This record gives sequence, structure tokens and C-alpha cells, in this order.
Amino acid sequence: MNRQPFSIIKRKWTKNLTPWVFLLPSILILGIFLVIPIVEAFRWSFLDYKIIADTSDFVGLANFREIFSDEIFWKALGNTILYVVIVLPLNILLPLFLAVLVNQKIRAVGAFRVLYYLPVITPIVVGALMWKMLYSQEGAISNILVSLGILDESMNFLTNSSTAIVAVAFITVWKGLGYYMVMYLANLQSISSQLYESASIDGANVFHKFTKITMPMMVPSMTLVSVLTIINGLKVFEEIALTTNGGPAGATTTLVMYIYDKFIDLDVSIASAAGLVLLVLAIVGSLLQMKLSSKREDDLKA
Repeated sequence: MNRQPFSIIKRKWTKNLTPWVFLLPSILILGIFLVIPIVEAFRWSFLDYKIIADTSDFVGLANFREIFSDEIFWKALGNTILYVVIVLPLNILLPLFLAVLVNQKIRAVGAFRVLYYLPVITPIVVGALMWKMLYSQEGAISNILVSLGILDESMNFLTNSSTAIVAVAFITVWKGLGYYMVMYLANLQSISSQLYESASIDGANVFHKFTKITMPMMVPSMTLVSVLTIINGLKVFEEIALTTNGGPAGATTTLVMYIYDKFIDLDVSIASAAGLVLLVLAIVGSLLQMKLSSKREDDLKA
């Protein structure tokens, strides 16, 4: 009896199943801690779920109508969008500038790379408390601005409704600076030096090299940084919870803070409905940014 076809089938099955065996732990973890909660949140958003009594009644779109008629929700949504608008350009440009800087052949460049990456490995609790002291009325930032004549008197940036969200946004930028810089740096080092040498022979200056070579080659990394910034900006929580807790007067209340407050009040159905709105915003924002980045890449190559 010829066993060759069976051995071929066995090898084929083994080849196809082996990747899935290695992926199975990740799939299980994602399924338990990501997929199932999303499905449950989707289900709860259409119910009036009482978590203590463990009872629920189908209410359809009533939860969505309630949050859309809630002034606090719209204020939280506006603050969230403003937060992303502040953080997005800074997260794109500042790490890119630093990546170009540390990519040069300068003395002690390794030390600079370590210093710029330190915020990434600093616990957010430590970072937030440090910035909270810097932003205080007696903090270094206020004293420096007063000594330079920019401010007439010292102030607490986190308790002022006109500066609080900007101040917290800078904490997010500081925290991710080194992480995004490393992304850009890896992309920069993958660009062939022959491109710059050829451009120099053709008489291109530094500005032309940056706009015609560096920028088009950096668009994929810029797209990734943009998408990550949008997602992280929409779901920002720790920085706000540790510094302003949504204040003053709701000036830094974001959608995640709104959802968190609803969960604390055990209003899980409203919180789930707001969570779905946040999920849709993250998807739409990411897709829109990728579309704009793709168009920008085509324009730069043209």
C-alpha cells in the first residue's frame, strides 16, 4: 500500500496548522480581554442593564438618545477632539525633529537618545506627579514665565480652565516623544545615503534634500505615528485622572473620563453606548488620517 499521499497530506496539515498553534495563546488572550468585552459592551448599549440586580430590559437606541442629549457628553466630546488636535501635530513634528537631530554624527549621540527615551520608560504616575509640581503656582514653569515677563503673576496651569487641557496634552507629548522618535529614527536609517549623495551632485541643498527625499520616505512612519496618536489621544485617561481629574469645571473631561464616571455610577448601559461612540471615532479618525497620508505621499512623489 502506497503511504506517500498520506505523508504529503500530513506535511501539508502540519505546515498549515503550525502557525495557528503559535498564534493560539494570543488569539485566546485577545478574545477574552478584547473581543468578548466589545461584544458585551455592544449588547449592553441596547439594554437598561442593572449590574447589581443582574437584570436587563431591551431599550433599543434610548441609551444613545440619552447621551446625545447630555451636555456633559458633548463637552467631553469637544474636549477629546481638542486634545487630539493639540497632540497630533506635536507628536508628528517634534519626534521627527529629534530623530533627524540624533541621526547626525555628533559626539555623545547615544546619551541623547537615552535621555529622549527616558519619558517612555518612566511610570505615568511618576511623570504626572512631576508635571503636576512643575505646573503648580509655585512650580518652575510659572516662575520662569514670570521672570521672563510673559506672565504678570504666577498661576497654576492645571486649575486654570483656559490652560488645563493644553498643559495635560504636553504631558502626553512628553511621554511619547522618545517612542515616536525611535520609529522615525529606524525609518531615517533605512534611507540609502546614495540618494543624498546623488542629490548633492545635482546641486540640491539641505532644504531640497529634506523635502524631496526625507519627507516622502518618512510618510509611512508619519502615518503610523498619526494613527497611534489619534487612538491614544481619544482614549487618554491616566494623565487627566492623575492631574486634573476632569477639572476645572469639566475643562479636561474627555470621553474616557465620561465613560469612567458612568461606570463608577454603575450606569453601565450609558457607559457602553458612549464607549461605542468612542470606538467609531477612533476607527473613522484613523481611516481618515491614513487616507490623507496616502494622498500626501502621492503628492510628494509627484
